[in-house]
Amino acid sequence: MEINMGDKKNNKKKIYVSALLALVLGGLNVAQANAWGPERQTWTMEDPADYATFNSITDNTSVGDERDFVRVAEAVTEGTSTAVNELHIKGGKDYVVTIYYHNDAASIYNKVEYNYKGVAQKTRLMAAFPEALNEGEKGEIDGLIYSVTANPEEVWDEAYIIADEKVKLSYISGSAKIYNDWDLSGSEVNSAELFSADGTYLGVKVFNGLIPGCAEYSGTVVFRIHAEKVVEPSSTFEMDKKISKDGGTTWSKDAEMKPGEEAEFKITYKNTGTLTQKVTVVDTLEDGEGMEYIVDSTRIVANGTERIIKDEEGSGLFDGGIEVGEIKSGETAEIYYKVKLGEAETFECGKTVLYNLAGVSAQTVGNDEMGIATLHDKVRIEVKRDGDGCLPSELPSTGPAEIVLAGVIVAGLVVGIFYYVNSRRTLKRLENEAKGDGLDKPEQM
Repeated sequence: MEINMGDKKNNKKKIYVSALLALVLGGLNVAQANAWGPERQTWTMEDPADYATFNSITDNTSVGDERDFVRVAEAVTEGTSTAVNELHIKGGKDYVVTIYYHNDAASIYNKVEYNYKGVAQKTRLMAAFPEALNEGEKGEIDGLIYSVTANPEEVWDEAYIIADEKVKLSYISGSAKIYNDWDLSGSEVNSAELFSADGTYLGVKVFNGLIPGCAEYSGTVVFRIHAEKVVEPSSTFEMDKKISKDGGTTWSKDAEMKPGEEAEFKITYKNTGTLTQKVTVVDTLEDGEGMEYIVDSTRIVANGTERIIKDEEGSGLFDGGIEVGEIKSGETAEIYYKVKLGEAETFECGKTVLYNLAGVSAQTVGNDEMGIATLHDKVRIEVKRDGDGCLPSELPSTGPAEIVLAGVIVAGLVVGIFYYVNSRRTLKRLENEAKGDGLDKPEQM
């Protein structure tokens, strides 16, 4: 009795499926990865097998060498991407896996007079992919086709994915589907069975495991996997401190100030890790004299709110630190306060350098292994005092100082003339002695 597969779909449906297969599998120009197995008899489209055997034709017009039947491509929303047998992957992207199947027996062996020896029975497909890959690691996407009446009973192939970063891989629910030129095309495949050791049944009109010989009964199973970047737990942060003399319009790491002036400091913290951190900020002065905290000027901007600290000590900002609160990954906190420099007599004449120091301590929340870390930063302040009893930094152009300077110059000139005249006399004497003019002469008689 001849197996009756029933009528094919109408031409419109058949063209659609063929176009879909061309989109998924077409345009492949890939070197053989030799991941397939086992070694087996090969056939051609002009000379197919005389028994049931899977994926053994080497010149298939759709896919080339059928032994390379597992391929992968990046899923794209527009255009197409070429399915290959080795692909680099990244987190945040989806990938399409295609597994092609074809019973290479000639269609004549599907008939009763040949005892249906061309029909593959209890045909099942098994697939697998890695759950995770480290950066640079190469993983396998496996496909295995099995039939109790095929020779060999099972064939397999692999496609490779290389992770450009550490990723977790997961099956996208509902994405496993079968495509062929029959009524079963577009049906969802039981993924629980597909990724099991037993596999899931293939079929033409129903999932019954019967795949007759000939390309018209071939098809592909397609499914998608999602790559998610694995972010290692970390507890890191950044901080800096700056000063502003213009009410917060501009901020810098140093400033020149005069006695009596006011300024505002800003301490900025940013959670650059992946874990929430409990933050404490402390502030102090290396040279505390000459700078006074302005009462009630401390404020904290964090988690989208501003909090004013209402006490003259800045709620411990200068004495053990102030608790900012818990700051999540990527969020920032800013602590502001104002100071006023002392009066002129507080500072020595000329320049005085003060350093305003700050430290941030961050304790990891929910991961004791990360512990506590602390960073420090400082602002340099140069205080200039002149006048108010200080000697001027430059002498005036007129007045008593100019007279004193003139006297110094005149005195220098007098001394210079004295030494000049004296040196000339000495030089003349030495010259005469050299000529003998200076020798004593006998008295004339």
